[in-house]
Amino acid sequence: MVSNEFRVTTLRVIPLFQTLSEETLEELRPAFKVQRLGAGEVVVREGDSADRLYVLVDGEVQVVKNYLAQGAQTVDVLTPPAFFGEMALMETGELRSATVVTSEPCHFVTLERTAFRTVLLKNPEISLALLEEAFRRIRQANELISGAEED
Repeated sequence: MVSNEFRVTTLRVIPLFQTLSEETLEELRPAFKVQRLGAGEVVVREGDSADRLYVLVDGEVQVVKNYLAQGAQTVDVLTPPAFFGEMALMETGELRSATVVTSEPCHFVTLERTAFRTVLLKNPEISLALLEEAFRRIRQANELISGAEED
């Protein structure tokens, strides 16, 4: 359960939750968890099973492919308002596609798969926000790949 320090209005800056009513966000309150990590900590690891969405409330994280391996590549740097983990929540049994590491102390709010899907079914407009973000990330990945091929 989230602590008193968590206000669901914090989620308004995240496109996935902007259209939800105050009542819906309050209904979700018990499903949210607050997590704090120090600098240099792994939030999620590439290849691990995924069960939750992360909303970055404070701090900075790096999204890294092949973390700690030769050829590791930072594919994104996220600062608030940002979220990650939504792809795995959409597909049961999906594995994390990248490792996310904190660059500095971070504060997250997380939402577990079952609760997320309940919200998604009740609020189909979230699907549009998810698609827009997925396309943005695909475009970004394509640019990275194109840039690597040119080198």
